[in-house]
Amino acid sequence: MKSFGFTIFEPTGIRTDYPLVDLEKQQVTARIFYKDKLLMTVLVDLQSDHIQKEGNLSEVAHLTTPDGIKIVEEEREISIIKSQAEFFIENSISNPTEYEQQLIKEQLRK
Repeated sequence: MKSFGFTIFEPTGIRTDYPLVDLEKQQVTARIFYKDKLLMTVLVDLQSDHIQKEGNLSEVAHLTTPDGIKIVEEEREISIIKSQAEFFIENSISNPTEYEQQLIKEQLRK
Protein backbone atom coordinates (compact mmCIF):
# COMPACT_ATOMS: atom_id res chain seq x y z
CA MET A 1 0.00 0.00 0.00
CA LYS A 2 1.40 3.36 -1.04
CA SER A 3 0.65 6.58 0.71
CA PHE A 4 1.52 10.09 -0.23
CA GLY A 5 0.78 13.62 0.81
CA PHE A 6 1.85 17.15 0.38
CA THR A 7 2.75 20.15 2.45
CA ILE A 8 1.62 23.69 1.87
CA PHE A 9 4.13 26.31 2.99
CA GLU A 10 2.54 29.62 3.90
CA PRO A 11 4.55 32.64 4.96
CA THR A 12 4.04 33.57 8.60
CA GLY A 13 5.50 37.05 8.39
CA ILE A 14 8.28 36.06 10.80
CA ARG A 15 11.89 36.38 9.75
CA THR A 16 15.25 36.31 11.46
CA ASP A 17 18.36 38.10 10.30
CA TYR A 18 21.93 38.12 11.56
CA PRO A 19 23.29 41.66 11.21
CA LEU A 20 26.50 41.06 13.17
CA VAL A 21 28.86 38.11 13.32
CA ASP A 22 32.11 38.85 15.15
CA LEU A 23 34.39 35.89 14.43
CA GLU A 24 37.15 37.13 16.73
CA LYS A 25 34.92 37.66 19.79
CA GLN A 26 32.70 34.71 18.80
CA GLN A 27 29.57 36.83 19.16
CA VAL A 28 26.50 36.78 16.93
CA THR A 29 23.56 39.15 16.96
CA ALA A 30 20.19 38.02 15.62
CA ARG A 31 16.95 39.94 15.20
CA ILE A 32 13.46 38.48 14.90
CA PHE A 33 10.87 40.49 12.99
CA TYR A 34 7.15 40.03 12.50
CA LYS A 35 5.75 41.84 9.47
CA ASP A 36 8.84 44.09 9.50
CA LYS A 37 8.39 45.02 13.18
CA LEU A 38 11.39 44.18 15.36
CA LEU A 39 10.24 41.93 18.20
CA MET A 40 13.42 40.59 19.72
CA THR A 41 17.19 40.97 19.50
CA VAL A 42 19.40 38.12 20.68
CA LEU A 43 23.15 38.33 21.34
CA VAL A 44 24.92 34.98 21.52
CA ASP A 45 28.38 35.04 23.09
CA LEU A 46 29.91 31.63 22.43
CA GLN A 47 33.11 32.34 24.37
CA SER A 48 31.25 32.91 27.62
CA ASP A 49 28.31 30.63 26.68
CA HIS A 50 25.94 33.51 27.44
CA ILE A 51 22.77 34.58 25.65
CA GLN A 52 21.31 38.03 26.11
CA LYS A 53 17.89 38.95 24.72
CA GLU A 54 15.97 42.16 24.41
CA GLY A 55 12.26 42.04 23.68
CA ASN A 56 10.03 38.98 23.41
CA LEU A 57 7.80 37.01 21.06
CA SER A 58 4.52 37.41 22.95
CA GLU A 59 3.03 39.30 19.98
CA VAL A 60 3.26 36.15 17.84
CA ALA A 61 2.51 33.56 20.53
CA HIS A 62 -1.01 33.17 19.14
CA LEU A 63 0.18 31.91 15.73
CA THR A 64 -0.60 28.23 15.22
CA THR A 65 -0.80 25.68 12.43
CA PRO A 66 -4.22 24.42 11.32
CA ASP A 67 -3.63 21.52 13.75
CA GLY A 68 -3.19 23.94 16.66
CA ILE A 69 0.58 23.58 17.01
CA LYS A 70 2.39 26.76 18.02
CA ILE A 71 4.48 28.15 15.18
CA VAL A 72 6.75 30.25 17.36
CA GLU A 73 8.11 29.34 20.78
CA GLU A 74 10.70 31.68 22.26
CA GLU A 75 12.94 28.95 23.71
CA ARG A 76 13.00 27.09 20.40
CA GLU A 77 13.81 30.26 18.46
CA ILE A 78 16.70 31.09 20.82
CA SER A 79 17.99 27.51 20.48
CA ILE A 80 17.91 27.82 16.67
CA ILE A 81 19.73 31.16 16.84
CA LYS A 82 22.42 29.64 19.08
CA SER A 83 22.87 26.73 16.63
CA GLN A 84 23.15 29.16 13.73
CA ALA A 85 25.70 31.22 15.69
CA GLU A 86 27.81 28.11 16.28
CA PHE A 87 27.61 27.24 12.57
CA PHE A 88 28.68 30.75 11.51
CA ILE A 89 31.63 30.83 13.91
CA GLU A 90 32.80 27.25 13.20
CA ASN A 91 32.70 27.91 9.45
CA SER A 92 34.17 31.45 9.62
CA ILE A 93 31.05 33.02 8.11
CA SER A 94 31.12 36.72 8.95
CA ASN A 95 28.34 37.72 6.55
CA PRO A 96 25.41 35.25 6.67
CA THR A 97 23.41 37.13 4.01
CA GLU A 98 26.27 36.95 1.54
CA TYR A 99 26.80 33.28 2.41
CA GLU A 100 23.12 32.45 1.76
CA GLN A 101 23.14 34.34 -1.55
CA GLN A 102 26.22 32.38 -2.63
CA LEU A 103 24.50 29.09 -1.75
CA ILE A 104 21.48 30.06 -3.84
CA LYS A 105 23.68 30.99 -6.82
CA GLU A 106 25.47 27.63 -6.59
CA GLN A 107 22.15 25.75 -6.52
CA LEU A 108 20.87 27.65 -9.55
CA ARG A 109 23.96 26.63 -11.54
CA LYS A 110 23.19 22.94 -11.07
